Amino acid sequence: MTGDTVAAAGRPPLWLVIATAAMAIVLLAMSVGETSLKGQYLIDQGEYLSVVGLAFILVAGLYRRRRGRLVASMPLVFPWLLYPIITQGDQIIDNLSITWMRIVVHVLLAAIFAMPVAVIVYAAKWALKLTRAAARNLTLALLIAEFWLAYQFLGALMMATLVVMILLVLYFGFSPSRTDAGARSRRSAAALTFLIAGVAVSGGLYLGFKNRPGAYQGSPSYYMDPTQASGFQSSIAIRPGAVDVPPDSDDLRIALTTYADCLQKVLDGYYILDRNYNYHFHNELFVRNTPLLPNYRSAGLALINDARNLRASADAAADRAHLPTYRAFGALLADVRAYVAFTFDRAATLERMSAQFEQTKAGLQHATHIYEGEGKYLGVQLADLLHKHQAVLTSPAAAPIVSEFVTKSRAIHDKYSNRIVGF
Repeated sequence: MTGDTVAAAGRPPLWLVIATAAMAIVLLAMSVGETSLKGQYLIDQGEYLSVVGLAFILVAGLYRRRRGRLVASMPLVFPWLLYPIITQGDQIIDNLSITWMRIVVHVLLAAIFAMPVAVIVYAAKWALKLTRAAARNLTLALLIAEFWLAYQFLGALMMATLVVMILLVLYFGFSPSRTDAGARSRRSAAALTFLIAGVAVSGGLYLGFKNRPGAYQGSPSYYMDPTQASGFQSSIAIRPGAVDVPPDSDDLRIALTTYADCLQKVLDGYYILDRNYNYHFHNELFVRNTPLLPNYRSAGLALINDARNLRASADAAADRAHLPTYRAFGALLADVRAYVAFTFDRAATLERMSAQFEQTKAGLQHATHIYEGEGKYLGVQLADLLHKHQAVLTSPAAAPIVSEFVTKSRAIHDKYSNRIVGF
């Protein structure tokens, strides 16, 4: 005999079981966890690794086919095909209604929840030579155990999805198996077709959604929106030379510190809006009841409005300082003042956009992403300003003037430094 006809009921290799187990567990953790998890790198900047995974499973699958063992390894192929699709999850559901969002998301979650179960069962079959009935019972036990994850991190729809998965296992687990030569031959051909077609579809969806034209609606921040590609750009040039401390620096210190307080209040408002829009959207998506801050939109916008009052005080102090921009402190103050003005222009735009987004349940996703994205990049661009003016900010003579501003600015950056935007 040749091909898979002698090994349809064989065992997958240990190296493939271990590699897929690691993949399945990491994807499950990322799917139920928050976007501050460091592992979310694999679905953000490191998403290209999903394509490496596709190449790996294609080569591994063809190798197993050549050895007549592909059918036995097919359940371990699926996680590698799913990974590239998960990286584009938000883009896939971006313009769907809430009903279709629920369907697509729970189909993906069903696959994600099934992956570690399949790997554990296959590992047990590899090590313990389980019977078909024992493998079925282990599968059922693991799916039932996942109800805790569904209840703790997702919601009623995921629990209902698990019920459907359990019913499918019961149906197929008690159905008679066909082991005749014809059935094994058909499985062999189907396995090879699924492997090649699966890699092609998974890779196509990844490349298609990643490179589709137009801005990603869920995160219309300037760093993702082609119409605003430049973001904040300073027109102030840094001239080399000694850092001269102004003789009267009280107004300069007050202006810088108050600008930092102003940006902190804006960030606090963004955070309230980001988190509560996030919980609100996921309450709708997963049918759950995470508590929300009462009137959270008004609360977030009120903080941003309070920051506007601080800005007026800071601008007044900056006017009194009256420093020329060609001097080190003058350039710093001018840049910070311009960045605060840019931030408030963005805040007004976000307020209009989020008001439009929240008119639909699906639009809540976009509202949370715009505030999440702006919260992160408010700190990123502020950190860039600190780096640009590091000569004056690190000068020992300037410390009494700038130390509080620097400390508060770094805290603003750190608030979202580990946040993955748009997942």
